Amino acid sequence: MRSNLIALIITVFAFAHIQAAQAEVAQGPRDPAAQTSPSGAKRFDMSERILDLAIAASPTALDESIQEHGAVSWRDLKPTLKSLETPFETLPDPLLNAMRTQVRWRTSSTSERSDPDLIQEYKAANGVLAANDVDVEKLMLERRKIIAQNNSIGRGPNLEKLGTTIKLPGYIVPLTIGEGIVTEFLFVPVAGSCVHTPSPPPNQIIHVDYPKGVEFKSIFDAFWIEGELSDERIISDVTFYDGLANVESIYKLNANFVETLAF
Repeated sequence: MRSNLIALIITVFAFAHIQAAQAEVAQGPRDPAAQTSPSGAKRFDMSERILDLAIAASPTALDESIQEHGAVSWRDLKPTLKSLETPFETLPDPLLNAMRTQVRWRTSSTSERSDPDLIQEYKAANGVLAANDVDVEKLMLERRKIIAQNNSIGRGPNLEKLGTTIKLPGYIVPLTIGEGIVTEFLFVPVAGSCVHTPSPPPNQIIHVDYPKGVEFKSIFDAFWIEGELSDERIISDVTFYDGLANVESIYKLNANFVETLAF
């Protein structure tokens, strides 16, 4: 009973704090906390928005909206990576499975390698590969090259999407705001990204210019956005609850429209 009462008190306090924070957002940041962009417009300060995380909409809701409206998925903005099995995926199944065992052995921990079943499987795989003159080290070297290549392009843009008009659901991280109207912002797939959580990869952040402006109340309000996607590496100053940080984006979009997404 006591624990339930404490939980209720905490919930009421959090809700009141959230409402106060959101009201403050609608009115614009307080002068001491306000920053300015090079143009002189106020930049939004997120330092008081910690508890808003409690009401974040789930990524699943965005996925459902994407399917319903035939929009682009955030996953579509990631480049296509080469399969790590490419060097040996054309081998006959027995040899392919033996190479998979090789990979599992080499990527396993010391404790996992003490598993009798894995030891037996590894020895059997070695026997099969040796009997068929498979150059295991050469294939593993090719695999490491693919890993390095994937790592280098994995944070880059999907070239197939550049120059196309996309429609995408997501959340706003304001950069330039005046009287509750945002004209420059980062668009992200998860509410609170870049503010309360680690920043997404650069290819999951879109820098948006929208001179018309959109009314902004909370970083947990979802929006539809549409416009032509281009690649431009931009470093934006974002105020976290624990300080200022530089956030990298590699996509830029001049929005045709921005509108509220109702779940």
